[in-house]
Amino acid sequence: MIQVLQTLQEVELATQALRNRELPTHLTVEKNWDQWLLAQRLAQSDRHCPIIDLGCGDCCTLEFLAALGFQQLHGIDLTIQPSSGDRPYQLHQGDLIATPFPEQSFDCAVSISVVEHGVDLKRFFQETYRILKPNGILFITTDYWQEKIPVDSAIKPFGLSWSIFSSEEVQTAIALAQQHGFKLLSSSDIPPCNERTVEWYGYQYTFIAIGLVKSVKERDRSFLLR
Repeated sequence: MIQVLQTLQEVELATQALRNRELPTHLTVEKNWDQWLLAQRLAQSDRHCPIIDLGCGDCCTLEFLAALGFQQLHGIDLTIQPSSGDRPYQLHQGDLIATPFPEQSFDCAVSISVVEHGVDLKRFFQETYRILKPNGILFITTDYWQEKIPVDSAIKPFGLSWSIFSSEEVQTAIALAQQHGFKLLSSSDIPPCNERTVEWYGYQYTFIAIGLVKSVKERDRSFLLR
């Protein structure tokens, strides 16, 4: 599964779909597209299946998943404080490419607008493969435009580096994921871009969503990770 946010109308339709179901909308309106896609992807999932939000940040996605009825939710982020109080999810302070979780802990891993902030993709896919159960789902969204948009290296959102993925870089990332035991949920080419739906720090671009599944048997893991 590869989908590109094509128009602002898609954002409006996603926002209205969330409101119609009385689901929370995101602090950043364009990310309602990401969350509506996620809701559709998980529509048939057992509400007791464990899910990890990799780079959970402000917890918008965790709150959204809780509103969908999921009951075993975890989030990990470098700067977040561990869980305290009565929340419908557990928070863990740590690095998403070196988590404290046992192997095969989760049915689904979600990473919304995270990997563009300097994440080592090789280690990301290795770690996500490790903590997902066989046939577990990895849902990623990231900043995107089909041609490369160079970003000023002095810009450090959240104190982190930032890049906007190009089509070539997305293809490279998907190939890397496949080398580490994932495959696309459904075979597809990267759709062409249409509108620049997002503006941040003066740059205009859009979002891309990628759905992957851990499909390789565990006995093949050591070969794939060499």
